[in-house]
Amino acid sequence: MRCTTLIAALAIMLPIASHGSDLAINVGHDLVRTGIHDANAACDGQADDSAAIQAAIDHVADAGGGTVFVPPGTCRIANVQLHPGVTLAGAGREQTMLRALNTSRMLLMSGGTLRDLSVYGTPTADVSGDGWQITTKSGRGGTATSSHLITVTDAVDPVIENVRVAESRYDCLYVRGSTGLRVSNSEFDRSGRNIVSMVGNDEDFAFTNCRFGSTWRLYHFDIEPADGRWVRNGAFVGCEFDGRTAGEGGSDTWGRMLILTGHDELENHDITITGCTFREISVRVRGIFPGVKVLHNPVLDGHGPFFLRVHTNPVGELRDAMIVGNRFVDGDVPAESMLRGVTFTGETVFADNEPASFNEVELSAPATTEEAAHNKVADE
Repeated sequence: MRCTTLIAALAIMLPIASHGSDLAINVGHDLVRTGIHDANAACDGQADDSAAIQAAIDHVADAGGGTVFVPPGTCRIANVQLHPGVTLAGAGREQTMLRALNTSRMLLMSGGTLRDLSVYGTPTADVSGDGWQITTKSGRGGTATSSHLITVTDAVDPVIENVRVAESRYDCLYVRGSTGLRVSNSEFDRSGRNIVSMVGNDEDFAFTNCRFGSTWRLYHFDIEPADGRWVRNGAFVGCEFDGRTAGEGGSDTWGRMLILTGHDELENHDITITGCTFREISVRVRGIFPGVKVLHNPVLDGHGPFFLRVHTNPVGELRDAMIVGNRFVDGDVPAESMLRGVTFTGETVFADNEPASFNEVELSAPATTEEAAHNKVADE
């Protein structure tokens, strides 16, 4: 399993070096000298650095690609757009911080690479960390100002590596319309709505060695494409889904879920979850979702059944699934149950799970398209 994780991580790193240019721009020193912009980025935690950073990104993109380096410090930004072929790199998570300038989205990715920095939806350090107050579902209250921290839309091969993303008014990471998304060695936590949302037309994605934290107001990780959109051919490798401190600081406990939403068109399919640690997080199934593989995951400190269908979803079906090599425990004892309301159909396989009784799940008849069509999606 370690080798699998390492290989996947190495594969995800490969696109980072594939720029069409070796151009490198330091936004703290090079913009005035080279005539790219009339001021260098201050990164002093007060000035609006959006225009300076955007000018550097645009310049590098026009030159065929390269790296925009953000030095140690705190840059205030809004609506910065990262283009294909451009790497926006910091000096490390603890050294380079991007903070919200206003209520707009902070970073919009249509491609490119984001790495080695932190992104906070709070404007200043005193209302961050222990001073952070969660917003409500409607967006009122709280100390976060930015609506979404990283938005990936209509993007080809975007990469997020070694990034901390926290304290969003809505979602820390919002993905819609992506091909080839790669996210590795990154952390997402503290959101006023969902920690991560994938809302459709997303395929060929991978999250590797990421941590999804415990504090949110609606859902943990929500894969919820609307009718007519799809999320398919994706993987979670060596990640941690952590719900242990849910409910603290005004956050919610209801949404302790990695949500897989399927529709009767069966366009949402083929998600692999392998080598991941689940701490008080369930997999909620909405509708029919074919081709899910849950392989060699430790499910620890469960707060209930791992596979879950709620009463507002008439259908929660995993079709042609593989549930293999998982370990289900509550503290130091084996878990008592693995599923509630979810059905398994088609060529589903159960094998080598602990406790052994979890390999004896009876398969059901597949739901009809009429039954799936009545499955309620946006229910909370």
